[in-house]
Amino acid sequence: MIDYSWRLSLAAIKAGSLLLAALLVIEPAKAATESVAIDVVARIKERCGFAANGPASITAPRDLEGAANFSLAVGLDCNTPYALGVTSQRGALTNVDANDDGSGFSFSKRYRVSVMLETDKGAVRSAPCASDEMADGGRCAFASLVPGRGLKSGAGISVGRNAVISIDWAAQALNQPRLAAGRYKDTLILVVGPRA
Repeated sequence: MIDYSWRLSLAAIKAGSLLLAALLVIEPAKAATESVAIDVVARIKERCGFAANGPASITAPRDLEGAANFSLAVGLDCNTPYALGVTSQRGALTNVDANDDGSGFSFSKRYRVSVMLETDKGAVRSAPCASDEMADGGRCAFASLVPGRGLKSGAGISVGRNAVISIDWAAQALNQPRLAAGRYKDTLILVVGPRA
């Protein structure tokens, strides 16, 4: 009697071996490994200036003899760290209607200014400076006519934010002699620019 199961098993083994050998000889298809890298580079130009429609003047309290404390906000548009300089043209509020005539009255009044910058990193504040220290070249830390010098914004920027200028003076009774009658004026000059 012939054992067919053995022959069938032997044939199955030979067929499996041939199939395995065929699979080993055929190499798998290789995927393409080439690639392209494209760098996209863009730049936003630094800009720093005052926002449109800022205040051109301010009316101080009417009575220059009394103490005063007031502020005004000036819009900024600085997308880079910057500095704001503030100087006083005359160094004091000066009588524009009359000159010193030796009458014993005073024809100028000193005042103080401090600056606060609103930035995306928080507020930056200056110490107050007397108006006579804010003339160009004065000792005030933020007095400068050069854009990019003055009170620095640190790492902060100010887009749609303000510089707040605060002005105060003491009652004239504390500063003898009394003031002569007339209109008093000074001009604050503000300059802003990317930090120098």
